[in-house]
Amino acid sequence: MVLKAVKMRIYPNSAQRNQLWQTFGCVRFVWNQMLNMQIERRKNNPESKFVNAFGMNNLLKQLKVEYPWLKQAESTALQSANRNLA
Repeated sequence: MVLKAVKMRIYPNSAQRNQLWQTFGCVRFVWNQMLNMQIERRKNNPESKFVNAFGMNNLLKQLKVEYPWLKQAESTALQSANRNLA
């Protein structure tokens, strides 16, 4: 089996750069919110299990209602943050 790699560099324009930074910020916010929720849940009930990625994706809908600016980010990026956290 031969593994190959390709190294690429992208040059986004200013609008794309702004969208990337906005998406990175939203992903970081979702990660921190979900991590804090998991920590508080564990602190309140030490016997409770952690919420899996599917459960966090359901909670993501409520976060988007509470913070409407999360809707501007790509949803798959936010779901990926939940999957990585789980």
